[in-house]
Amino acid sequence: MARIAVALSGGVDSAMAAWLLGRQGHEVVGLSLSLGQGRDEAPGAGGAVARQMGLEHQVVPAQREFADLVVRPSLEAYARGTTPNPCARCNARVKFPLLWRAAQDLGCGALATGHYARLVEDTTGRRLAEASHRGKSQAYFLARLDQEMLGRLVFPLGELSKPQVRDMARQAGLEAAQRPESQDACFLPPGGWDELMAAHGLVRPGTVEDQAGRVLATHGGLHRFTIGQRRGLGVALGQPAYVLALDGPRAAVRVGPAPGLFCQGLWGAAPRWFAPPPQGDGLTVRMRYAHQGVGCRVGEEGERLRVDFLEPQRAVAPGQLAVFFHRGEVWGSAWITEAIHLKNNGITS
Repeated sequence: MARIAVALSGGVDSAMAAWLLGRQGHEVVGLSLSLGQGRDEAPGAGGAVARQMGLEHQVVPAQREFADLVVRPSLEAYARGTTPNPCARCNARVKFPLLWRAAQDLGCGALATGHYARLVEDTTGRRLAEASHRGKSQAYFLARLDQEMLGRLVFPLGELSKPQVRDMARQAGLEAAQRPESQDACFLPPGGWDELMAAHGLVRPGTVEDQAGRVLATHGGLHRFTIGQRRGLGVALGQPAYVLALDGPRAAVRVGPAPGLFCQGLWGAAPRWFAPPPQGDGLTVRMRYAHQGVGCRVGEEGERLRVDFLEPQRAVAPGQLAVFFHRGEVWGSAWITEAIHLKNNGITS
């Protein structure tokens, strides 16, 4: 059997990934990233999991890389009026590269995590696929990993559901079975984004405007808003109001009724494909993790990717990741730079 490193956050998913590999006869080594931001619980909680299982454990320092490649870009994105995706960026730029380097140093031939995803392989190479239980699938957040990295990975939970994992952990007597899931970004301080943006001098107050550009109110920071948001706008239009657009240079928030949210497509940057996009209507795109996906057609125009939806979609947010699926497999991804709004909806693209 192989010597495999497992990324241990201390949660039930990573603990069960390590337990399953150990039951299969592999020699398991635990690795935990120290991010130096927010709660930074993984080194201690991951170490506790390793001690309970009797595993070798090592903490991998990632403070500088995480600050430079994840935290700072996320703060700057909010400051300029886009909505970042820290998890997708971290997985590709920090977490997996650093963990794999540490795994190699320890003589491991593969790296496993507790993500709910699967790997498939054919003549075009290895690709990500949705977990068998779509409701918990995390393939979306892993879409920026390259094929070289995918060739080194193991996802022991890809065929399991979250309830199954918790039940198995309880039956195995794992202390991590009782740990709750984290709901916020792992690097946020107690004061959340407000505190972090203020600490970096990136809070940008501005105006709240209607679709005609009339000032309705002022706001305390552009980072508090994202496309499609309804709560916390501080205005009354006589009908439900949503954030339709963010004007970064002016720190202005454009609000209006729901029809203004609908888009016919998007522009993307830095596309990454695992296989050539299928011809015709076989491709589905998801613009955020919770999005159900919509059929689309794609075409490259210079260095940009144009994505046309087969039916209009709400709330396309620049800064988020567009992930393309074909029959449940990740075919590619691109960073959203601009929404293509429906004509006559009051928003200019």
